[in-house]
Amino acid sequence: MAIVIGSNFGYTVLAAVGITLQCFATAMGVNGARKKYNVKFPDNGGGRYSDKLSDEDWVAFNNIKRTSDNYLEQVGMVLVALVLAGLYQPKLAASFGATYMLGRFAYARGYVAGGADKRIYGAPIMGVSFLALVITAGYNAVTTTILA
Repeated sequence: MAIVIGSNFGYTVLAAVGITLQCFATAMGVNGARKKYNVKFPDNGGGRYSDKLSDEDWVAFNNIKRTSDNYLEQVGMVLVALVLAGLYQPKLAASFGATYMLGRFAYARGYVAGGADKRIYGAPIMGVSFLALVITAGYNAVTTTILA
């Protein structure tokens, strides 16, 4: 079976653009934190500049930095799964992508406001959304090749 990219694939592209912009905004939040806490490059939260921070400021900076790092660790996998699922079911994939973004927002807000323990509000939403994308892509790939 050939995959024909129809006009509905635009929904998948919009979700991918949204995730990319959200990831970029999270990284820009780190730049703001660097200015606020005077943590210069190349310090990533454990170097000479951050050693000068109070414990409270060090934790606050590292919570913001860790939120961005976690996004960067996962964004590649999420975008690949989104595009692959979107080739078969673009609106469904886009809805999982949007749900992932909501989970990512809740994760970041919780982590920055309350530390690692508060990320739990968004982590399950992100995890289920990502898993749904992988399952959608895998199921459709199998049913259109092996089981076709």
